[in-house]
Amino acid sequence: MSENINSTYSDGILCLQIHRPEKRNAITPDMYASLADQLKKGNEDEDVKVVVLYGTDDCFTSGNDLNNFRNGSSPDKRYPHNIFLGALSQIKKPVIAAINGTALGIGTIMLMHCDLVYAAADVRFSFPFINLGLSPEGGTSYLLPRMAGNRKAMEMVLFGDQFGVEDAQAIGLINEVVSGQGVFERAMARARLLSERSPESVQTAKALLKRSTADAIALAMSRERDVFSERLASDEAQTAINSFFNRKD
Repeated sequence: MSENINSTYSDGILCLQIHRPEKRNAITPDMYASLADQLKKGNEDEDVKVVVLYGTDDCFTSGNDLNNFRNGSSPDKRYPHNIFLGALSQIKKPVIAAINGTALGIGTIMLMHCDLVYAAADVRFSFPFINLGLSPEGGTSYLLPRMAGNRKAMEMVLFGDQFGVEDAQAIGLINEVVSGQGVFERAMARARLLSERSPESVQTAKALLKRSTADAIALAMSRERDVFSERLASDEAQTAINSFFNRKD
């Protein structure tokens, strides 16, 4: 278990907190491994009825810790964030996300695999693939056009600009904008309602709702992983990633 992933369980609800505030909750390989492991355990644990993902009061996650990518691509094309997204996309229990502050990059991608998403009014999202010389991943090439339409998806990916809750709600990325600091409380209230309902009915309903897209998502993620690996090894991507660190220095 990573020290930056806090796991708590109570009354059928497994809460997983991304907690690395000194780095704006940027996610490392150890954190991805811990999240994936907790999701897999929760998937098999009959006592777990609902999973809640959240960050800190001012940030969900600023995305991948780009130090993960400074050495180029992986020879076996296995990346920790892909393993996490695979576990998230395949879990049979409902997953609720509570979002404060920023949910950039992987923070936006993972929301497309969650079942319910509640966000504070000031949250910012992004798909920054192109800005880093990379390519869409995590099922984005399939899921985003289905959610936003082809033209809006193209705009969001090609420019990689940050966008707010109005756009996020318009394309169905989030369910509800929660005012004040009550995002986690709202997510937990919904989680408690689900945890009190028939777990088999809830899981069956989720499976039926996702059945028509499950194979297509898995195929898209596989194809994206191959292309992403090629892009990560490219001079363009390494230049963009190094420029990010030089700018911070």
